[in-house]
Amino acid sequence: MNRRTLAIIAGFIGFSALAWIGTRLAYPERTAYAGHCVSRVDGALANTCDVPVVAALCREADGTRRPDDDCAFQTLAPGEAFTATLDTALTGRPYTMACNAPFVPRWKVSNSNSNLFQKGCRKPDKTSGQPA
Repeated sequence: MNRRTLAIIAGFIGFSALAWIGTRLAYPERTAYAGHCVSRVDGALANTCDVPVVAALCREADGTRRPDDDCAFQTLAPGEAFTATLDTALTGRPYTMACNAPFVPRWKVSNSNSNLFQKGCRKPDKTSGQPA
């Protein structure tokens, strides 16, 4: 390979690295999902990571889209158990989501298919009453 080809390859790698770093700095909520941090410990849902997380305990709503599911939110310190509960009259399968604090769990539209939803995070909203 000649020097020009190597310079083009190095430039592309450098640009990609700078774009990746810039995206992480500009949109930190995109990498804040921490679903692996909430799991069962002695029968209760607890934060098993070494950082605080905002956890959501949700129930699937029958016949509606994912963002309409009923959820209870709670900020959990490392090792803390989830104390919020959902109304037992609600039907549907329960599930959990979690994000590194202060980001809040939410369903987001998939980048590849607008009919699919993915678990994700968003910045806290001071007007919604959800955790800050």
